[in-house]
Amino acid sequence: MPLINTIDVVDRHNRPNVISKVFLRSFFLNDGAYSDPYQVSSVHIFKRGQNLSPSTVLDSDNNIGYGASSYTGSALMVFGVSGDGVVGSDDSFLETNYGAATGPESCSGASGIYRLGAGEFAVVLDGIQGSSLSGLDHNNNTITNAASSTTHYLDVWTVKMFQGGPWSTFINDFTLFGDTFFTLTQPLQLKTSHKLYNKKIKLGSQSNIKIGTELTVENRDIDDSTKNVIKDIMVSGTEILIHKHQEDSNLPSRVLVVSGTSGVDISSDNTIMYNWDTNNIAALSPYASNDLGTKMGVYSVQLKYNLLSEKIVTPLFYINVS
Repeated sequence: MPLINTIDVVDRHNRPNVISKVFLRSFFLNDGAYSDPYQVSSVHIFKRGQNLSPSTVLDSDNNIGYGASSYTGSALMVFGVSGDGVVGSDDSFLETNYGAATGPESCSGASGIYRLGAGEFAVVLDGIQGSSLSGLDHNNNTITNAASSTTHYLDVWTVKMFQGGPWSTFINDFTLFGDTFFTLTQPLQLKTSHKLYNKKIKLGSQSNIKIGTELTVENRDIDDSTKNVIKDIMVSGTEILIHKHQEDSNLPSRVLVVSGTSGVDISSDNTIMYNWDTNNIAALSPYASNDLGTKMGVYSVQLKYNLLSEKIVTPLFYINVS
């Protein structure tokens, strides 16, 4: 599972159920690059079946939030920001006290919008109707989470892309499930296979290393419908290791340059990605900086991750940095 402030959350693509802490991310791009909006107003949650037409959640100027606060009456949840919502170096609206009302181990009461990186923002829909999760609209009316049924939803983001510009709305969707629990009469036999998609990188580039992960259910007598649900299981706790391999007899044969979980992301189809900046390649402990030699050459990539009760260690995949 992904983490936010050390809390396990369930990505919108991983069949979240109605009592999950549902991780709703939105990525903003401008001119082909991830880019922060100038200002963030709010995120509204609506039931999709009742709002198939944009006119049911937007006013005539295509606004919600600051521009159309009257529409929050039909919202099932409203996530807001602290301060004026201007995205700056001080992260003025970033909610760092995740669930502060009941301690760091809980999401209860948290209704903020989180900036996770350049152009990457998220909210966490926590729990069922009647939970303590709530937000405020721009009239300071309390909106208590009421997204409690197994159905399709919309998350409507209201942002201002540049200073002095108009408010813009971006509409995503997600589904809450009630059938994420299932039972088996035998131990589950899973087989994993992996594929590295990019095998050559230019030195000085910053590239996403992408490793596809495919799950196969090897139990013969599990029906296909259950197998399809099992294949949606997401890997978690993913750690990446990158070593430089060297032929110079005066240098160590392998030097560690990347280690840990930071910067690792997982797509909805279990493709594991790591954004590697080859401008900053350096030897990590226990190696000395002069153990690396030239930065060009062959590197190996290895993943470690959790899959149910198993700890998976992948084979080495090789990348040539030239």
